[in-house]
Amino acid sequence: MSWIGAIILLSVLVFVHEMGHLLAGLAVGIKAEAFSIGFGPIIFRKTIKGIDFRFSIIPFGGYCKFKGEMSEDGKVEDDDFISMSPLKRIIVYFAGPFFNYLFAFLLLVILVSIPSTVDLYSPTISVFKDARYMHAKSGSTLAYEYGMKSGDTITAVNGTKVNYDNDVLKLINEEAVQKNADNIKFTLNRKSAESGNIEKVNVSIPSVEILKALSGERALGFYFGGDLIIKNVVKGSAAEEAGLQNGDKILAVNNINADNIADFRPLIMDNALNKITITVLRDGKEITREAIPRPVESKNGTYGSLGIEFMSTPIKVEKIEGTPFPKSIPEAFKETGKYIVSYVNGLKLLFTGKLSVRENLGGPVRIIQLSSQVISVSVDRIRTILSFTATISLILFLMNLLPLPVVDGGMIVFSFIELVMRRPINRSVLTKIQAFGAAFLITLAIFITINDITQIFK
Repeated sequence: MSWIGAIILLSVLVFVHEMGHLLAGLAVGIKAEAFSIGFGPIIFRKTIKGIDFRFSIIPFGGYCKFKGEMSEDGKVEDDDFISMSPLKRIIVYFAGPFFNYLFAFLLLVILVSIPSTVDLYSPTISVFKDARYMHAKSGSTLAYEYGMKSGDTITAVNGTKVNYDNDVLKLINEEAVQKNADNIKFTLNRKSAESGNIEKVNVSIPSVEILKALSGERALGFYFGGDLIIKNVVKGSAAEEAGLQNGDKILAVNNINADNIADFRPLIMDNALNKITITVLRDGKEITREAIPRPVESKNGTYGSLGIEFMSTPIKVEKIEGTPFPKSIPEAFKETGKYIVSYVNGLKLLFTGKLSVRENLGGPVRIIQLSSQVISVSVDRIRTILSFTATISLILFLMNLLPLPVVDGGMIVFSFIELVMRRPINRSVLTKIQAFGAAFLITLAIFITINDITQIFK
């Protein structure tokens, strides 16, 4: 059901985009012949006021067809699309992406007006050495590689003081993605192993490495969270057989200190089918139990699992009051601006090779996969769905304005050239450019689709 919801979500965004083209065309006096959601064989159609409205079987896109967009027999009539003034065509081309922007903006107006609560955790971190213990691609994590340690408390990011985990994450995003800072400097409080005194330590990580972590190319490697107190023991699990109980506080595994998730998880994952001892604190007393972690198959290999969930106890629950209308309007503008800056910076990094195209370029398959995950885990979390939908709509806005032949941005450029030159571009030249652009986009679409499918099964 979540996949169906994801396809519906993508179809809605395509509908919004194409409706922008349609309404703009009708507004400037251009006759529309067809309006389709999806491509391929038509599964439903209805003619309304001379326009053939269609639903087609392949939901990855859609189109709005105006009369005489391209002359097939060389004859051009006065009411054909290509006979219209360049300014009218620019209005029509721009309206599709603009409707995606407008839709995202309206969603954000609603989003910022909804009251919410945020669980805030201590900025004290646990540091994983290898990303495989975070169920990611094996390799050293950024935090470990650059010298962070479990027990460190982050007190500032690029000189700005932080009090909670949320402050850290916001500043990482602002500095690396929006401000395009060269490095992210973490100021840490660290307890000296020799003296026991608290020492101030600075760790700088290049922003490009942070961006790789944010995009999933590698793992950042630190985790916010406190004591390991068992919240739930799965019925029939290795933990239940060992006699572990809800409320137990993990202290050690095989007599090795394991009171944080980064130390605990490797000792369990690396011991599938091996007998281990687990020391816990229960009712003020230390108790040791024996357990044999069950093997679990994953894309990264086999690992051991006990079958327990830990409590997640925030140090503060912050209430965020919704921004009432009309104050929500400038707030929504600010949010769209932040995203646009982030997207443009991301494109720069892709084109300069600093970020992997394979890891970061996604198409409809990836969008549907991510949408299904959001919808399936967030049915009662309207904020998450609204935010995700607004983000995808803004992506469509920006992608369609790229100055590439065939897409809206490229057609706007051609029309603008005609407007400046005050004469049409040679149709033969334009046709060749569009054919090249179409071939490029089809090749890119095939690459992206194969890449999306590969990433799903990776």
